[in-house]
Amino acid sequence: MEKIRIKGQKFLTESGKEVIFNGLNLVEKNRELGHITPGGEALFQQLRNNGINLIRLGLFWKAVEPKPNEFDLVYLEKLKEQVRWAKNAGIYVFIDMHQDLYSEKFGDGAPLWATLDDGLPHMDGQLWSDTYQLSEGLNRAIDHFWENAPAADGIGLQDHYTEMWKVVANFFKDEENVIGFDLMNEPYPGSSGTQVRDQLIGLFMHRFQLSPEELMAKWLDDAAKQELLGTLADLDIYKQALGLLTPIVQEFEKNILQPFFDKLETALLPLIDGKLIFLETSFFNNIGIPSALTFKDNQQEVFAPHAYDLVVDTTHFENYSTERIENTLMVHREVQKEQNVPVVLGEWGAYFQDPETQRISQIHIQYLENYLWGHTYWSYYDGYFESPTAAVLNRPYPQMVAGAIESYHYDYQNQKFTLHYQATTGESTIYLPDLSKVNLELFAEMGLNTELQAHDNSAGGSLLITASENELVELELNL
Repeated sequence: MEKIRIKGQKFLTESGKEVIFNGLNLVEKNRELGHITPGGEALFQQLRNNGINLIRLGLFWKAVEPKPNEFDLVYLEKLKEQVRWAKNAGIYVFIDMHQDLYSEKFGDGAPLWATLDDGLPHMDGQLWSDTYQLSEGLNRAIDHFWENAPAADGIGLQDHYTEMWKVVANFFKDEENVIGFDLMNEPYPGSSGTQVRDQLIGLFMHRFQLSPEELMAKWLDDAAKQELLGTLADLDIYKQALGLLTPIVQEFEKNILQPFFDKLETALLPLIDGKLIFLETSFFNNIGIPSALTFKDNQQEVFAPHAYDLVVDTTHFENYSTERIENTLMVHREVQKEQNVPVVLGEWGAYFQDPETQRISQIHIQYLENYLWGHTYWSYYDGYFESPTAAVLNRPYPQMVAGAIESYHYDYQNQKFTLHYQATTGESTIYLPDLSKVNLELFAEMGLNTELQAHDNSAGGSLLITASENELVELELNL
């Protein structure tokens, strides 16, 4: 598999082909499974047969370094086996250091020895993410991490994290389908996140004429919370709320997150032989706050934001707002244009089996196509292949194009695929879910050299196209 490199806002192979990533998260949170997704090599072949060419593969600090300076190479070897299965299926991978609620004491992520909560009380929210707003112990532990407070051995927590990452990077650097490393999932600011909460409380108190106690009681009650969030269905009010939160969130990104990323990158770049660094925004940017991160002109950094609506992780799809999610995607796009970096939308969705989510997923894909972004949907689970979103992702798209892509689109309703690109020398690869619907004679009439390459045990495969140098290829397929 060719190495992946960056040029401006595009991913390219070493031979110069433009790459589009259609991907999925593989992050096993089940401790009883040892944080290794079951399914064996057959799973990766099935992912390939469903149009997946990129995996965001999660691992956890607690599993990598269960004791200070003691690294579990057996765990890493099991992950490497999955990386090699992905390679056999022609799938690229980037490694995600995953955390939710900072550590294994509260959720997933850091080991207990790196959890310095000073004995402060902990409270779980009904919705997992509400715990950030409720737990003093959790926020104190996060604060200590950002302060690089010393662990019991006297070494700072961030310094431990950096050394742990160096072990991981060294372990995977020679795997040719590993394109890079995602330094931390959804970094949370710690106790300063209460400023975000307080701004939202002020907004809702004013609108509903509630006391702080009444408002918190509503927020912690699922049905009442949906009533509050319904206020933010008005996009103008939603943008007003984001405007109140933006200075707080951007201050964390500028003063704490950026120096942390810079420190990690300085340690890793000499080790990774040109592989890429994936930088995420803070937890709060997932809903449409513009990131204040700055990207270096080193052609190794990828902007890897997430995009979720306010009802994520609930069953309240009746309150899902496509306007809010479209706003979030447009905000991330503006950051990309300003920073001139490629984007992999690292997480979106979490839709699972709800039928309504097929339409919503198609809206996401429309924006990904318009922006020529890569993505990794959240997430694979047992039953994924029967989900509405899996049907949406298993669509025609250009995987590697010998030339510059101008646009591509799949019309789900009319089953029509279009691709426009300025050709260079070489062969382009278009993924198609059903090769039986392709008539090669039409391409011969266009003067294009084409070939079909079937996947094993699948109706799908690749359409291979060779065009003349500088030819403008305008491809239209009725499927």
